[in-house]
Amino acid sequence: RGHTEPFQLSAEITQQLKALSRQSDTTLFMTLLAAFATLLTRYSGQPQIVIGSPIANRIHTDLEALIGFLVNTLALHLDLSTNPTFQTLLTQVRKVALEAYAHQDIPFEQVVEALQPQRNLSHSPLFQVMLVLQNAPMANLDISGLELTLIEPDSVIAKFDLTLSMTETTEGLAGAFEYNTDLFDVTTIIRMIGHFQTLLIGLLDNPQQLISELPLLTQAEQQQLLAWNNTQTDYPFDKCIHQLFEEQVVKTPDNIAVVFENQHLTYQQLNTKANQ
Repeated sequence: RGHTEPFQLSAEITQQLKALSRQSDTTLFMTLLAAFATLLTRYSGQPQIVIGSPIANRIHTDLEALIGFLVNTLALHLDLSTNPTFQTLLTQVRKVALEAYAHQDIPFEQVVEALQPQRNLSHSPLFQVMLVLQNAPMANLDISGLELTLIEPDSVIAKFDLTLSMTETTEGLAGAFEYNTDLFDVTTIIRMIGHFQTLLIGLLDNPQQLISELPLLTQAEQQQLLAWNNTQTDYPFDKCIHQLFEEQVVKTPDNIAVVFENQHLTYQQLNTKANQ
């Protein structure tokens, strides 16, 4: 089962991503791939990330005019174990992507057969997340008397655990997370979208930042953390800690006072043991 949650990047952020790509001698796809890999490693704690991506597979000129579906799938393996800066990660991503492009005519099925990974019906082999960038120009349909709007269909089946699709539009990059609803709920994905957007802004502000230090939390989440950590409270200076504890015993004798592994004691039980 699957669902798709859309989002939009502003034209300003899109242009900044393209500018960073030009400065780094990479493509927009490579920059998005590096950002997505950073998000995944921050979420999972895994230093080795493999992301799938489709490719047109029309490297021969005699295939340019051929009508048909020739798309192949690439498995892009990135090593983030050294906690590189985002700029350094871009260099690695460029190398990995170019090497993959050079062998794009090898069918994905042959790669799987050669590597012989442990198979499981619950997920696809080699990778479970995918990145798709749609940047081919689309001609506007001009029909007299009609106003046309592009509508993206909602997915009822997720092909992978998680797929990030990005499409270039005149308003900026339009994004969508297609996800397996058995693994994620919509609240998690909406939070992930916020983290991805925050991450993009952070890496644009400072691409020399270590990927572990790039911001993820939204402004609302930062305020929530500050509220949670606002634990300052007043207490009487004329009483000792054991007196304050005994007052709490009287107020809530059956409430849990301490927990250790699978053991716990109420305030009354702890006070009884303390007074033995």
